[in-house]
Amino acid sequence: MTTVGSGAYPAQALKEVNLVSHDGQISKKDLRLIKQRFVNLHKLKMQRAKDAITPRQQIFLDILPLLFHVNHPILPGYVSAKTPVGIADYTPSKSVIQCAKKLGKGFVYQKRAKRLFAIESLFIMGSVGSIAYVKGSDMDMWLCYSSSLSTHELTLLSEKATAIEQWAETLGLEVHFFLMDAEKFKNGVATPLSAESSGTTQNHLLLEEFYRTALYVAGRYPVWWLVPPEYENDYQTFVENLLERRFVDRSDVIDFGGLEK
Repeated sequence: MTTVGSGAYPAQALKEVNLVSHDGQISKKDLRLIKQRFVNLHKLKMQRAKDAITPRQQIFLDILPLLFHVNHPILPGYVSAKTPVGIADYTPSKSVIQCAKKLGKGFVYQKRAKRLFAIESLFIMGSVGSIAYVKGSDMDMWLCYSSSLSTHELTLLSEKATAIEQWAETLGLEVHFFLMDAEKFKNGVATPLSAESSGTTQNHLLLEEFYRTALYVAGRYPVWWLVPPEYENDYQTFVENLLERRFVDRSDVIDFGGLEK
């Protein structure tokens, strides 16, 4: 969560953000500014992560969201045409599409209008993107799926994640996907990991660690970033106010909960 600029930005961009005025009014302009700072910060973190790996391995990070956005038999991770795909608020860039064409000759990206998306967000956990990341470090991914998916669809998605883990291994990367339901996580319900991993996620995968270390890859951004520090102890009320008064669209954010407890 942040209400001020980062040292990574030009001085003129570092003005303090006062999201809530003295009379309790919320600024939509400052909400947009905070979101943009979040996106800019994570672009820098992603570039730092890419700088720490080989050009061949960088392809993995470049194309990763696309692999969960479409099903195509010539791309890594394909399981079946029925595997749930589609990342909310994601559109591949021209460079990503070109990268996909290099991996699979004949690939054509077809943009399709979707009202529902199987994948809400994709994050990398841990040291990736930080000064602690070094070549050879593993990557733990939070693959946040829609709670509407059936058990069979989750099985197919898990198989796809495992196939992408195996492809990453051929590039010299150790990757593990954690399939996450944000609502269940928020309520303390254990969520199964990918087939590559063992056991189940535990609540000791602290939310604090996620907010401190997670690298945003694609999809919905955490609504926690919009909550000023002084409202952390009243997190849920503040978030509900943002959503109910439509300062923020529910389909744009993902909510793992606050740190008030």
